[in-house]
Amino acid sequence: MKAERIERILNSGFRAVLVTAGGGSGALNALLTTPGASRFVVEAHVPYSPEALERFLGEKPEQSVSPETARKLAARAFEQSPPSEGCPKGGVGFPDIGISCTAALMTDRQRRGEDRAFICIKTADAEKLYALYFSKTSRAEQEALLSDWLLVLIAQAVGAERGLMMPGSFNPVHQGHLNLLKVAEKMTGLCGIFELSCANVDKPAIEEADSLRRAAAIKDIPVALTHAPRFIHKAELFKKTAFVVGFDTAIRIIKDYSSEEWKKFQTLGTSFLVAGRQCGRGFQTLENLDLPDGFGALFEAVPESKFREDISSTELRNS
Repeated sequence: MKAERIERILNSGFRAVLVTAGGGSGALNALLTTPGASRFVVEAHVPYSPEALERFLGEKPEQSVSPETARKLAARAFEQSPPSEGCPKGGVGFPDIGISCTAALMTDRQRRGEDRAFICIKTADAEKLYALYFSKTSRAEQEALLSDWLLVLIAQAVGAERGLMMPGSFNPVHQGHLNLLKVAEKMTGLCGIFELSCANVDKPAIEEADSLRRAAAIKDIPVALTHAPRFIHKAELFKKTAFVVGFDTAIRIIKDYSSEEWKKFQTLGTSFLVAGRQCGRGFQTLENLDLPDGFGALFEAVPESKFREDISSTELRNS
């Protein structure tokens, strides 16, 4: 599977500059040891020491492993190649994509904070930021997991693989979230991640520190950190993605969008997997919803036989 994923990345038509600091070098090795890697990789950098990281950035980062440093590394990577004479941005001589990974993996010294990584993937018109917090395993296991996820996120970003994403506030994350994502992975054959938006339509904005606290409770699965309050914003940022949602969220999605917006969802390759919910009328599923006329094919039910857990983050907070 990994070899096929790498081949699809190399054949995606994108050109990339990659930079990894503290972890993720296994993904670089997997790319660079595959014949034809130069179709995708323009340059690769591994500024491993603090001094090398400072030289690459052109400044001393406030914190080496942080969302801000990941963003700056990706921006630097994106701008790394000099322009060809008379060539506009995105032409030959420029990468189409800048990819960064900064990580703090298991170490033999005492360190503040959890074992974690931040990944940023930057193109001319979008920036995607991910947090990945690790279980307490060996450094080798964390590096292998990080490198595998880095290849998955790259494949999704360049359109070489469909995405699978569960948006939510995860305050707190619970076993129902984790189990539903696993079921969605089995149904689709895709690799699933979570999405946490700092901006929300009907709730106060989430501060970065709070969003990182919530993301840190999710182990070994990336969390996309966005400012995408509506599903149309998420779909524009993550094209060719299946979103995993609950029954209540599906009601809001169906009510909120016009026919033109549904056409845009269709063009963006968006789809929705809808899990049922117990309420006063019994267990409600996709069959109980009036789907948008002409766009019912964008929805697929998660059968009750595969997933049903009557639990909510609200109930957990109240208890």
